[in-house]
Amino acid sequence: MAKPSIDQAFLTPLYSQSEVAQIIRATPSTVQRWTTGYSDGSTQRAPLVTGVDRGRGFTVPFIGLTEAFVINAFRKAGLPMQRIRPAVEALQRELGLEYALASNRLRTDGVEVLLHSDDELDRRLIVVRNGQAAFSEVVDQYLKSIDFGTLYAERLRLPQYPGLNVTVQPTINGGQPTLADRGIAVADVLGRIRSGESPTDVAVDYGVAHDDVLFLNQLAA
Repeated sequence: MAKPSIDQAFLTPLYSQSEVAQIIRATPSTVQRWTTGYSDGSTQRAPLVTGVDRGRGFTVPFIGLTEAFVINAFRKAGLPMQRIRPAVEALQRELGLEYALASNRLRTDGVEVLLHSDDELDRRLIVVRNGQAAFSEVVDQYLKSIDFGTLYAERLRLPQYPGLNVTVQPTINGGQPTLADRGIAVADVLGRIRSGESPTDVAVDYGVAHDDVLFLNQLAA
């Protein structure tokens, strides 16, 4: 069977590791371990995030950003990394997908895969209701922030911007966080404020609420 096709725009490196860390709200060192792997004593741990180029600069594609976004959701649900890694490896193996964590099958099929263990720590991530598997509330919230296409993620809606529709999409503003209702990159708003312009002027020029401009500036501080 042929591999499912994926648009090249979603596989093109758009982000540095530090940008991924900023977008998903994780530390740069954590993202580095996920994207490049690390040595655990005598054992070499493979990367958890797939499709990442070697070297510096822009090495992470949107599909990799999405995988990091999901892994971060697992961590926020209280699952330790020693539980996350086997779960991710099981997803990749059982679903037979190269980018399992960015696949919409994570929600439909992946829950079964993640129920291999009866360990109480694993059950922080997954719960079973009426014989059907369901993600924990924290993970489910993150997965609902992903807009899936036919098979893979196509857009992220960033939860750290409550009340604002801030999205990340590889074909819009170079994949940078964007005020979706206006099509304006968050970085453009912040750049003008940092250059000395008043939040009021920026808000008027972009047609954005003054309080929203202040909130974006405060969040980035």
